[in-house]
Amino acid sequence: MTTDSGTKSKVSKKLLAVAIIIIVVVAVVVSWGINGRPSNAESKVILPALSLTLVGANEQQKTLDANQLGALKSTTADGGYSGEGKNYVGNFTGVSVLTLLNEVGGVSSGDNVTFIGSDGYQITFTYQQVQGQDINTFNPTTGAAVQPTQPLIVIAAYDCNGTILTSDKGPLTVAIVGPQGLLTNGYWWAYFLVKIEVTS
Repeated sequence: MTTDSGTKSKVSKKLLAVAIIIIVVVAVVVSWGINGRPSNAESKVILPALSLTLVGANEQQKTLDANQLGALKSTTADGGYSGEGKNYVGNFTGVSVLTLLNEVGGVSSGDNVTFIGSDGYQITFTYQQVQGQDINTFNPTTGAAVQPTQPLIVIAAYDCNGTILTSDKGPLTVAIVGPQGLLTNGYWWAYFLVKIEVTS
């Protein structure tokens, strides 16, 4: 016959085993986070094949592939432009141009930054403009010119409204975004971006 103490001992061992299992499961869930990634790791974006060449003022050069670009800290904000008789507005995600240029020595006052698309289109920003200043902005609803009250951010965008940019604009495009979601002139938005170069 099994004694009460023996029964209690078996029950205690079972409860201890269950408790250990629960602790292990909880630890695994917490460490991997809700989306199946470690909670203390940066989320990594999966991008299509691409190549972005960065050239610094000192001629330092670096070419990023999709994996390298996707691993950099991203920025997400609203923005858009007016062109071809309609507004192109969205919530864009990409990497700040200032973050990208830090890979090749940064950008200094007096420098210009030229963005080059694979289709040959080029647009040059002044130092102030690449900082998000001195850029004309417009109300996305009325189209009226307005002055931003919060900073603009120039990014190399790869995503719009949660979807990777389509082939008619991407995989990368220059985008000007910010908390207010203001529009800018369409000529700033260089599609098919393949090169960013700092010039004096």
